[in-house]
Amino acid sequence: MFYLKEFFKSIGDSPIRGMFFLFFSCLLAMGLTHRSWIAGTIEKVSPEKMVNPYFVAVLDATVDADKVRNVLLKLPGVVNIDETETERSRSKLSALVGELGPDYQISSDLLNFKSLRIVMNPSLSAESLNFVRNQVVKMGGKEHVSATDVKFPEVTSVMKAHPFYTFISKAGDWGVIGILSLLWVVSYWLCYDVFRSRSYIIEKFQRKKLVAAKSIATGLALVFALFTVVGIWNGTLKFFDSVILLMVFSVFWTFSMQEWRWKPTL
Repeated sequence: MFYLKEFFKSIGDSPIRGMFFLFFSCLLAMGLTHRSWIAGTIEKVSPEKMVNPYFVAVLDATVDADKVRNVLLKLPGVVNIDETETERSRSKLSALVGELGPDYQISSDLLNFKSLRIVMNPSLSAESLNFVRNQVVKMGGKEHVSATDVKFPEVTSVMKAHPFYTFISKAGDWGVIGILSLLWVVSYWLCYDVFRSRSYIIEKFQRKKLVAAKSIATGLALVFALFTVVGIWNGTLKFFDSVILLMVFSVFWTFSMQEWRWKPTL
Protein backbone atom coordinates (compact mmCIF):
# COMPACT_ATOMS: atom_id res chain seq x y z
CA MET A 1 0.00 0.00 0.00
CA PHE A 2 2.91 2.33 0.74
CA TYR A 3 4.28 2.05 -2.80
CA LEU A 4 0.83 2.45 -4.37
CA LYS A 5 0.38 5.68 -2.41
CA GLU A 6 3.82 6.82 -3.55
CA PHE A 7 2.86 6.08 -7.13
CA PHE A 8 -0.11 8.44 -6.98
CA LYS A 9 1.80 11.01 -4.90
CA SER A 10 4.52 11.09 -7.54
CA ILE A 11 1.89 11.64 -10.22
CA GLY A 12 0.44 14.42 -8.08
CA ASP A 13 3.83 16.16 -7.84
CA SER A 14 3.56 16.99 -11.54
CA PRO A 15 -0.13 16.72 -12.45
CA ILE A 16 0.22 17.32 -16.18
CA ARG A 17 3.01 14.84 -16.80
CA GLY A 18 1.62 12.46 -14.19
CA MET A 19 -1.87 12.34 -15.67
CA PHE A 20 -0.37 12.07 -19.15
CA PHE A 21 1.53 8.96 -18.01
CA LEU A 22 -1.44 7.42 -16.19
CA PHE A 23 -3.82 8.16 -19.07
CA PHE A 24 -1.67 6.48 -21.72
CA SER A 25 -0.87 3.58 -19.40
CA CYS A 26 -4.61 2.93 -19.14
CA LEU A 27 -5.13 3.54 -22.86
CA LEU A 28 -2.38 1.10 -23.85
CA ALA A 29 -3.71 -1.49 -21.40
CA MET A 30 -7.21 -1.09 -22.78
CA GLY A 31 -5.95 -1.33 -26.35
CA LEU A 32 -4.15 -4.62 -25.80
CA THR A 33 -6.89 -6.18 -23.67
CA HIS A 34 -9.61 -5.08 -26.13
CA ARG A 35 -7.78 -5.50 -29.44
CA SER A 36 -10.70 -7.29 -31.10
CA TRP A 37 -12.91 -4.33 -30.25
CA ILE A 38 -10.37 -1.97 -31.84
CA ALA A 39 -10.33 -4.10 -35.01
CA GLY A 40 -14.12 -3.92 -35.19
CA THR A 41 -14.10 -0.17 -34.64
CA ILE A 42 -11.52 0.34 -37.41
CA GLU A 43 -13.76 -1.57 -39.80
CA LYS A 44 -16.74 0.61 -38.85
CA VAL A 45 -14.87 3.88 -39.43
CA SER A 46 -13.52 2.86 -42.83
CA PRO A 47 -14.64 5.24 -45.62
CA GLU A 48 -16.99 2.66 -47.11
CA LYS A 49 -18.75 2.21 -43.76
CA MET A 50 -19.19 5.92 -43.08
CA VAL A 51 -21.01 6.91 -46.27
CA ASN A 52 -24.09 5.47 -47.97
CA PRO A 53 -23.44 3.47 -51.14
CA TYR A 54 -25.91 3.87 -53.98
CA PHE A 55 -26.70 2.99 -57.55
CA VAL A 56 -28.94 4.55 -60.19
CA ALA A 57 -31.56 2.47 -61.98
CA VAL A 58 -33.21 3.66 -65.21
CA LEU A 59 -36.66 2.19 -65.92
CA ASP A 60 -38.48 2.62 -69.20
CA ALA A 61 -42.23 3.34 -69.51
CA THR A 62 -43.20 -0.36 -69.47
CA VAL A 63 -41.98 -0.81 -65.89
CA ASP A 64 -44.16 0.19 -62.95
CA ALA A 65 -41.77 2.44 -61.00
CA ASP A 66 -44.06 2.64 -57.95
CA LYS A 67 -44.20 -1.14 -57.67
CA VAL A 68 -40.41 -1.39 -57.89
CA ARG A 69 -40.06 1.33 -55.28
CA ASN A 70 -42.42 -0.38 -52.83
CA VAL A 71 -40.65 -3.72 -53.19
CA LEU A 72 -37.21 -2.17 -52.70
CA LEU A 73 -38.22 -0.30 -49.56
CA LYS A 74 -39.13 -3.64 -47.98
CA LEU A 75 -35.64 -5.00 -48.54
CA PRO A 76 -33.36 -4.75 -45.47
CA GLY A 77 -30.59 -2.23 -45.97
CA VAL A 78 -32.37 0.08 -48.41
CA VAL A 79 -32.29 3.51 -46.76
CA ASN A 80 -33.92 5.76 -49.34
CA ILE A 81 -35.05 5.97 -52.95
CA ASP A 82 -34.56 9.34 -54.56
CA GLU A 83 -36.99 9.92 -57.44
CA THR A 84 -35.68 13.41 -58.19
CA GLU A 85 -32.90 11.66 -60.10
CA THR A 86 -35.37 11.42 -63.00
CA GLU A 87 -35.47 15.17 -63.56
CA ARG A 88 -31.69 15.43 -63.26
CA SER A 89 -31.24 12.69 -65.84
CA ARG A 90 -33.70 14.31 -68.24
CA SER A 91 -31.97 17.67 -67.82
CA LYS A 92 -28.60 16.11 -68.62
CA LEU A 93 -30.02 14.34 -71.65
CA SER A 94 -31.68 17.53 -72.92
CA ALA A 95 -28.43 19.46 -72.41
CA LEU A 96 -26.57 16.82 -74.39
CA VAL A 97 -29.09 17.03 -77.24
CA GLY A 98 -28.74 20.82 -77.20
CA GLU A 99 -24.98 20.54 -77.64
CA LEU A 100 -25.50 18.41 -80.74
CA GLY A 101 -27.23 21.32 -82.49
CA PRO A 102 -30.77 22.26 -83.65
CA ASP A 103 -30.76 19.69 -86.44
CA TYR A 104 -30.68 16.82 -83.98
CA GLN A 105 -34.06 15.76 -82.59
CA ILE A 106 -34.88 13.17 -79.94
CA SER A 107 -38.08 11.20 -79.71
CA SER A 108 -40.35 11.99 -76.77
CA ASP A 109 -40.57 8.25 -76.07
CA LEU A 110 -36.90 8.25 -75.13
CA LEU A 111 -37.60 10.84 -72.45
CA ASN A 112 -40.42 8.76 -70.97
CA PHE A 113 -38.37 6.98 -68.32
CA LYS A 114 -37.89 6.96 -64.57
CA SER A 115 -34.46 7.25 -62.99
CA LEU A 116 -34.21 6.09 -59.36
CA ARG A 117 -31.29 6.64 -57.03
CA ILE A 118 -31.31 3.75 -54.52
CA VAL A 119 -29.38 4.61 -51.36
CA MET A 120 -28.32 1.72 -49.11
CA ASN A 121 -26.94 1.13 -45.64
CA PRO A 122 -23.11 1.09 -45.48
CA SER A 123 -23.21 -1.88 -43.09
CA LEU A 124 -24.28 -4.16 -45.94
CA SER A 125 -21.69 -6.47 -47.40
CA ALA A 126 -20.62 -6.20 -51.03
CA GLU A 127 -22.72 -9.26 -51.84
CA SER A 128 -25.82 -7.70 -50.27
CA LEU A 129 -25.29 -4.42 -52.11
CA ASN A 130 -25.10 -6.23 -55.44
CA PHE A 131 -28.12 -8.36 -54.49
CA VAL A 132 -30.29 -5.24 -54.15
CA ARG A 133 -29.04 -3.95 -57.51
CA ASN A 134 -29.72 -7.30 -59.21
CA GLN A 135 -33.24 -7.39 -57.77
CA VAL A 136 -34.11 -4.13 -59.51
CA VAL A 137 -32.93 -5.47 -62.87
CA LYS A 138 -34.70 -8.78 -62.27
CA MET A 139 -38.05 -7.12 -61.49
CA GLY A 140 -38.14 -5.11 -64.71
CA GLY A 141 -36.05 -7.31 -66.93
CA LYS A 142 -32.73 -6.51 -68.59
CA GLU A 143 -34.50 -5.17 -71.67
CA HIS A 144 -36.37 -2.53 -69.69
CA VAL A 145 -34.11 -1.73 -66.73
CA SER A 146 -30.49 -0.70 -66.63
CA ALA A 147 -28.52 -0.05 -63.45
CA THR A 148 -25.12 1.40 -62.71
CA ASP A 149 -22.61 -0.40 -60.53
CA VAL A 150 -22.83 0.24 -56.80
CA LYS A 151 -20.99 3.49 -56.11
CA PHE A 152 -19.79 5.40 -53.09
CA PRO A 153 -19.91 9.20 -52.73
CA GLU A 154 -16.82 11.07 -53.89
CA VAL A 155 -15.86 11.77 -50.28
CA THR A 156 -14.86 8.11 -50.03
CA SER A 157 -12.01 8.61 -52.50
CA VAL A 158 -10.86 11.71 -50.66
CA MET A 159 -10.87 9.87 -47.33
CA LYS A 160 -9.01 6.91 -48.78
CA ALA A 161 -6.28 9.22 -50.08
CA HIS A 162 -5.68 10.63 -46.59
CA PRO A 163 -2.46 9.30 -44.98
CA PHE A 164 -4.33 8.40 -41.78
CA TYR A 165 -6.72 6.03 -43.53
CA THR A 166 -3.93 4.65 -45.67
CA PHE A 167 -1.96 3.78 -42.54
CA ILE A 168 -4.96 2.36 -40.66
CA SER A 169 -6.08 0.24 -43.62
CA LYS A 170 -2.62 -1.34 -43.86
CA ALA A 171 -1.65 -1.58 -40.19
CA GLY A 172 -5.09 -2.27 -38.71
CA ASP A 173 -5.43 -2.77 -34.97
CA TRP A 174 -1.68 -3.28 -34.53
CA GLY A 175 -1.13 0.15 -36.02
CA VAL A 176 -3.31 1.66 -33.29
CA ILE A 177 -1.45 -0.37 -30.65
CA GLY A 178 1.85 0.86 -32.07
CA ILE A 179 0.76 4.50 -31.82
CA LEU A 180 -0.46 3.98 -28.24
CA SER A 181 2.82 2.28 -27.32
CA LEU A 182 4.84 5.18 -28.70
CA LEU A 183 2.74 7.71 -26.79
CA TRP A 184 3.09 5.64 -23.63
CA VAL A 185 6.89 5.57 -23.98
CA VAL A 186 6.92 9.35 -24.37
CA SER A 187 4.70 9.76 -21.29
CA TYR A 188 6.98 7.43 -19.31
CA TRP A 189 10.03 9.43 -20.30
CA LEU A 190 8.35 12.71 -19.36
CA CYS A 191 7.32 11.34 -15.95
CA TYR A 192 10.65 9.62 -15.29
CA ASP A 193 12.23 12.45 -13.30
CA VAL A 194 9.12 12.87 -11.14
CA PHE A 195 9.55 9.37 -9.69
CA ARG A 196 13.32 9.83 -9.64
CA SER A 197 13.27 12.95 -7.45
CA ARG A 198 10.70 11.63 -4.98
CA SER A 199 12.53 8.31 -4.73
CA TYR A 200 15.79 10.03 -3.84
CA ILE A 201 14.25 11.84 -0.87
CA ILE A 202 12.55 8.74 0.53
CA GLU A 203 15.62 6.52 0.09
CA LYS A 204 17.80 9.17 1.71
CA PHE A 205 15.72 9.69 4.85
CA GLN A 206 13.66 6.52 5.27
CA ARG A 207 16.32 3.94 4.40
CA LYS A 208 14.24 2.24 1.76
CA LYS A 209 15.63 0.89 -1.51
CA LEU A 210 14.37 1.00 -5.09
CA VAL A 211 11.39 3.16 -4.12
CA ALA A 212 10.86 4.45 -7.65
CA ALA A 213 11.02 0.97 -9.16
CA LYS A 214 8.60 -0.45 -6.62
CA SER A 215 6.21 2.51 -6.95
CA ILE A 216 6.13 2.33 -10.74
CA ALA A 217 5.78 -1.46 -10.65
CA THR A 218 2.87 -1.25 -8.20
CA GLY A 219 1.05 1.38 -10.25
CA LEU A 220 1.53 -0.44 -13.56
CA ALA A 221 0.57 -3.75 -11.93
CA LEU A 222 -2.69 -2.15 -10.81
CA VAL A 223 -3.39 -0.92 -14.35
CA PHE A 224 -2.49 -4.32 -15.80
CA ALA A 225 -4.69 -6.21 -13.33
CA LEU A 226 -7.64 -3.83 -13.74
CA PHE A 227 -7.79 -3.99 -17.52
CA THR A 228 -7.03 -7.71 -17.59
CA VAL A 229 -10.09 -8.33 -15.44
CA VAL A 230 -12.17 -6.03 -17.64
CA GLY A 231 -10.88 -7.81 -20.76
CA ILE A 232 -11.79 -11.20 -19.32
CA TRP A 233 -15.20 -9.88 -18.30
CA ASN A 234 -15.88 -8.52 -21.81
CA GLY A 235 -14.44 -11.60 -23.50
CA THR A 236 -11.92 -9.56 -25.51
CA LEU A 237 -8.69 -10.57 -23.75
CA LYS A 238 -6.22 -12.86 -25.47
CA PHE A 239 -3.29 -14.41 -23.63
CA PHE A 240 -0.79 -13.29 -26.26
CA ASP A 241 -1.95 -9.67 -25.96
CA SER A 242 -1.68 -9.72 -22.17
CA VAL A 243 1.89 -11.04 -22.47
CA ILE A 244 2.78 -8.18 -24.83
CA LEU A 245 1.31 -5.65 -22.41
CA LEU A 246 3.29 -7.14 -19.54
CA MET A 247 6.47 -7.10 -21.60
CA VAL A 248 6.06 -3.44 -22.61
CA PHE A 249 5.48 -2.39 -19.01
CA SER A 250 8.33 -4.58 -17.71
CA VAL A 251 10.99 -3.56 -20.24
CA PHE A 252 10.74 0.14 -19.42
CA TRP A 253 10.18 -0.51 -15.72
CA THR A 254 13.65 -2.11 -15.49
CA PHE A 255 15.22 1.31 -16.17
CA SER A 256 13.95 2.45 -12.79
CA MET A 257 15.89 -0.26 -10.93
CA GLN A 258 18.97 1.78 -10.07
CA GLU A 259 20.35 3.99 -7.37
CA TRP A 260 19.14 7.56 -7.70
CA ARG A 261 20.98 10.81 -7.51
CA TRP A 262 19.20 14.05 -6.84
CA LYS A 263 17.57 15.65 -9.85
CA PRO A 264 14.96 18.36 -9.22
CA THR A 265 11.55 17.99 -10.81
CA LEU A 266 10.86 20.71 -13.38
